[in-house]
Amino acid sequence: MTWKFKKNAKPQGSSDGFWYDLTDGGYIYPSKVLEDKSQLEELMKAIELVKSFEEAMNDDELINEF
Repeated sequence: MTWKFKKNAKPQGSSDGFWYDLTDGGYIYPSKVLEDKSQLEELMKAIELVKSFEEAMNDDELINEF
């Protein structure tokens, strides 16, 4: 996919890594950088899908953080 960014998009900050900043209230806001609304919708659906997978793995105690 060739991402279509807004011409005036400002760099997005990161403090706790890309995944946290993108999904858990960090500092990356796709709506502020993506020009194409269909790409934004696709990205948001993908994030929700992966978060659901992460939650299911946590619920079944299949994640071993170390």
